[in-house]
Amino acid sequence: MDKTPADLEIRWAAQLSREHQDISWKYGVNLTPPTINISSGKKEQGSWVHGTKTLSISRHLIQTEVWDIVLEVLKHEMAHQYVSEFYDNADGHGKYFKRACEKLGVHPAFVAGGKAYHKRLQEFKGELPADARKMLRKIEKLMALGQSSNEAEAQAASRKANYLLNKYNLQRIHTREDDPDIKYLTICHKKKRIESIQRAVLSVLRDYYYVNCLTSRTYHPQDDAVYKSIVLVGRKEALIVAEYVYHFLLDTGRTLWQSFKKRHNAKRGDKLSFDMGFISGINHNHRLMFEQSDIQVRNDTSLPVQATRALMAQNHEENQKEVSRLFPRLQSVRYGRHQSSSGAFKEGFNNGKNTHVNKGLSRHGTGIAGLITRSLSHP
Repeated sequence: MDKTPADLEIRWAAQLSREHQDISWKYGVNLTPPTINISSGKKEQGSWVHGTKTLSISRHLIQTEVWDIVLEVLKHEMAHQYVSEFYDNADGHGKYFKRACEKLGVHPAFVAGGKAYHKRLQEFKGELPADARKMLRKIEKLMALGQSSNEAEAQAASRKANYLLNKYNLQRIHTREDDPDIKYLTICHKKKRIESIQRAVLSVLRDYYYVNCLTSRTYHPQDDAVYKSIVLVGRKEALIVAEYVYHFLLDTGRTLWQSFKKRHNAKRGDKLSFDMGFISGINHNHRLMFEQSDIQVRNDTSLPVQATRALMAQNHEENQKEVSRLFPRLQSVRYGRHQSSSGAFKEGFNNGKNTHVNKGLSRHGTGIAGLITRSLSHP
C-alpha cells in the first residue's frame, strides 16, 4: 500500500528523531529529545525554537537533496539547540555556536548562517579545480586505450593512468593548504547487506586510489527504508576516480563470476573464493605498478616507489580527520578475506590478473567524464 505524503512526513519525523538520538550518542552530547517538525517552507532549510523545544527540517530539503545533506542541516540545528541548552542562548552563529558545531561534527561548509545556504551547499558538493579536471580527462583517455585487445597496451595504459593519479596527488601535497578540502561520498545499492566482494573492492580503493573507505547505513526518504551503504572519503577528484573504479571492478567481477558459474556449474559456496581470487589478481596488477619503474608519460620518469607510498600514507592521514568527524566512535574497518585453497580462487585470480581498469559503460554516466558533473554525496 502506497504511503500518502502525510504518512511519509510522519515517518520522516520519526527517522529524524532517531538520527538526533544517534548523533547525540556518537558525539557524546546529552541533548533533550526535541519535537521534530517537517516544515513547508523552501527558503529556510531548518530551524530550532528554544521555547517549544522544536527542531524543524524542510520538506523541500528532504525531497530534493540526499540524506547526507539533510543530516548536515540537522546537525547545524542541533548545534543551535546545544547553544540554547548549554550556553544559555549566548549567540546565533558566534563563537559558542562554532564551538557547538565542532562538538557535533558539523561539516565546515554548514557552519555559516542560513542566508549562505546555497553557497554552503555548493561548497559541500564541491567544485573541481582546473588542474583536477585536466588530470581526470587524461585518465579518461588512457582508460579508453585500456580497452585494447593487446595485453601489453592495455596494461601500459592502466599503469599510466595510475601514474598520473600519483603524480597529481604528489603535486597537491607540495602545494596544499593547511586545511585540505576533504569530502565524502555515499554509494548505496539499496540493499540490506554489504557483499564480500564489495568489501574486497574497498581494499583496492584504499590501497591505491587515495580514499579512505567505510561501510555505514543511509536512509532513503521516498522508500522510508534504511539501507547499508559505502562511504568514500577524500578529495573530490579522488572520489570521482574511486567511484568509477568501484563500479567497474564490482560489475566486472560479477560478470566474470556468472560466466565461471555457468561453465563449471559452480555452487554458491564457490563465489567467495572466486571473488577473493579476482580481487587478489587486481591487487597483483596494482602492485606491479609500484615494482616496475619504466613508466613514462611524455618526458616524465616514474615516481619513486617509496615516495608514492609515503604520499598515500600522508593522504590517508588527512582523510582520517574527516573520517573521525563523521564516525567519532569508529573502531575498525573490515575488508574482504582472501581464501586461496580452491580452483574457484585460482580462476578468479587469473581473471583479475587479466583485468585492467578501462573505460566502460557506467550506470552513473559514460566513464569518468560522466561523473565529473555529478554531485558529491549522491547515492
